[in-house]
Amino acid sequence: MSAYQAVAIMPTADGGSRLIDLPLALCRKTDAGLWQGIAGATGWGITQGTGEGYGEWHNSAMAGLSIVLRGSWAVEAGDGARRVLRPGDILVMLDTVGRGHRSHTLEQPCTVIGIAFDAPTEARLRQEAAAIS
Repeated sequence: MSAYQAVAIMPTADGGSRLIDLPLALCRKTDAGLWQGIAGATGWGITQGTGEGYGEWHNSAMAGLSIVLRGSWAVEAGDGARRVLRPGDILVMLDTVGRGHRSHTLEQPCTVIGIAFDAPTEARLRQEAAAIS
């Protein structure tokens, strides 16, 4: 299977966070018409970000995906690394402990969909991210 390149924010041992590139496996339809490789989720929601400047440091409330639908925003990790996320970009949120990250809307309104992982998907992506870092 091919992969879609995402950015992951993950906690560090010192309570901070860092950004890594994380390929996400693509699912596919089998000859029998079934989907193979679907990841489990427990919920989702759409939100719009507005405002100026970086917000306060915070961690992700849950492990999951943040997918930019419209606009753009920047995320800053505890180690100072920053990434700009635009439509189609995916942030894998794994920094559910520690200081977390801070973010700021660049192009308004910035509309994103958040999708919460189920426990097996969260565990698998944490393992994949740890293997890269």
